Amino acid sequence: MTSMKFSKLCMAGVSVLALGGCAGGFDLGAASDVFRRDPIAVPSIDRQTPDARGVITYETYQVVVARAGDTITTLANRVGISPESLARHNGLPLTYAPNTGEVLALPVNVGGAVAAGPSGWSEDIAVSAIENAGGSSGSVGSPTDPIRHRVESGDTAYSIARQYNVSVTALASWNGLGPDLAVRPGQQLIIPVPDTSIAATPPATPPAATPPATTAVAPPQPPASTTTTATATPPAATTPPPAASTARFAQPVDGTVARGYSASNEGINYSARAGAEVRAAAAGTIALISNSTGGLGTIVLVRHDDNFITVYARVADVKVSQGQSVSAGQVIAVVAPADNPTLHFEVRRGNTAVDPAPFMR
Repeated sequence: MTSMKFSKLCMAGVSVLALGGCAGGFDLGAASDVFRRDPIAVPSIDRQTPDARGVITYETYQVVVARAGDTITTLANRVGISPESLARHNGLPLTYAPNTGEVLALPVNVGGAVAAGPSGWSEDIAVSAIENAGGSSGSVGSPTDPIRHRVESGDTAYSIARQYNVSVTALASWNGLGPDLAVRPGQQLIIPVPDTSIAATPPATPPAATPPATTAVAPPQPPASTTTTATATPPAATTPPPAASTARFAQPVDGTVARGYSASNEGINYSARAGAEVRAAAAGTIALISNSTGGLGTIVLVRHDDNFITVYARVADVKVSQGQSVSAGQVIAVVAPADNPTLHFEVRRGNTAVDPAPFMR
């Protein structure tokens, strides 16, 4: 397996002092101001479909995927092992009720064919694509043998996703994480595998590079001036809120948008002064407060109606506690000190990040 330590990032014209030193672990988030961008998550393939027992067999290990209503006992019985060994191997009590789709590591081989990977996947191309996209602190797994990560105290889904340069949405989908994206010490997570067919594709030409002359020679339009404007400037490619949802969120901090939602930034980054109040975008319950090691600092998650979650990252002086109910506009933290202070804000429906813009009021 090709190793990717990316030592060249320590010599890419950036001083050791500016990066805080790469020898102790390169913090992509802390260096984002130096590189003028956040880490880019490389697209991932879909996780393989489990067999009839719910088992996925990789080259060096196996996992079992929980179904609705499963318990440790039903999972163990289905694959022919003792419930005690399954629980112990995953650091769980026998009474644990897994999420639907949650992945548990198997302590012994229970038989089965090794999962096939997509045709055309190339580790060399995937490594090159990840290097060009900003790097990763680990190796690149293959579809038939993905990397496993054992969760340590202080890890979050966000810090793990950034450590391996994958989308937190893909990490949650591959492992069946709950809506609050909670992970537990000792848990074994499968790291999503890069999608070579997408990762190796050169980036599209930015809109600014499109020759403006195209608009000038467009055929005459009807007299209404708004028609011409609409032709010259296409509307933003955002997805409107689902008709069944009345969710609306207020801007969580007084500041300006420094970076909008995209495939590589699953939220909005607001430029704001350090110490600026961070407010709950809508009424809800504090689902998680955690410290990330992946560049997002302290993270607060608020759960709302309609299966929505809002995420507030790079905050400090948290003023709420997990499980507490908060009202819309209530101060939950402040923007953390930094050379260029920003609040990273996400809107998620379940585990899926959505563009916050259509939901803002």
